[in-house]
Amino acid sequence: MGSMSGQVGDLSPSQEKSLAQFRENIQDVLSALPNPDDYFLLRWLQARSFDLQKSEDMLRKHMEFRKQQDLANILAWQPPEVVRLYNANGICGHDGEGSPVWYHIVGSLDPKGLLLSASKQELLRDSFRSCELLLRECELQSQKLGKRVEKIIAIFGLEGLGLRDLWKPGIELLQEFFSALEANYPEILKSLIVVRAPKLFAVAFNLVKSYMSEETRRKVVILGDNWKQELTKFISPDQLPVEFGGTMTDPDGNPKCLTKINYGGEVPKSYYLCKQVRLQYEHTRSVGRGSSLQVENEILFPGCVLRCPEVLQHLQPGSF
Repeated sequence: MGSMSGQVGDLSPSQEKSLAQFRENIQDVLSALPNPDDYFLLRWLQARSFDLQKSEDMLRKHMEFRKQQDLANILAWQPPEVVRLYNANGICGHDGEGSPVWYHIVGSLDPKGLLLSASKQELLRDSFRSCELLLRECELQSQKLGKRVEKIIAIFGLEGLGLRDLWKPGIELLQEFFSALEANYPEILKSLIVVRAPKLFAVAFNLVKSYMSEETRRKVVILGDNWKQELTKFISPDQLPVEFGGTMTDPDGNPKCLTKINYGGEVPKSYYLCKQVRLQYEHTRSVGRGSSLQVENEILFPGCVLRCPEVLQHLQPGSF
């Protein structure tokens, strides 16, 4: 007999035993979980190689996260308008096994504009909302297809990725997002497919990959120039927008499927929380022993909103 996959219906006797024991150990939190069936519990066990203590710690931390992010009500939450309009992502189509496909259009994202117009917390929360939408979509697909659909495919479009995307606060946001993903949505990723990756991608990937588990890194697929054709091996053309090499369009014929995928774009300055950002650098040269150059930075934000101290940290000279 081959080795067991650790999936429902394919568990070794010791894995069966671990699962039963795990369910008992976390009895007190089960009722607070959206769907505490074997499939759900196994995700935490798989993520921690069936180590009962580690799996339990992980799930209990997730319960804290659920409370803190109010995940029970997150689907009813409306992100701020600027996030709805400019956070470039969306759920569109399914792969051959019925898994939902999530698009993240990194290349046309304006990280600085978003972070000047919304709090980091709101941007992260919007991503967690996407995760919960994806889980709900898996649930709907499971009912529709009469088999369990548990995993998703993520497509990261990187066309236009430039140096501005390596802006430190933007990268930190991505790092935080991946950490949260690993800790709270284990085992839901089938593949993370990267298309239209520029030369700079290797640099960007190095900055975030240490925040991914070994398992997630193995699921990253980087497609080359022939990506449109290669993508159809993962997702059939009728489930892929024309923009991504398929045949799917919006009802009005739009090849980008804009009703499902948001392509971001530059955030208009009218959304910025600090209406005028003026950075003044006054250089005073003090000439003395060692003749050092002293630079004073004075940052002025007239008519600022209370959330500004957060933004101020991002705007320290040198962080651009």
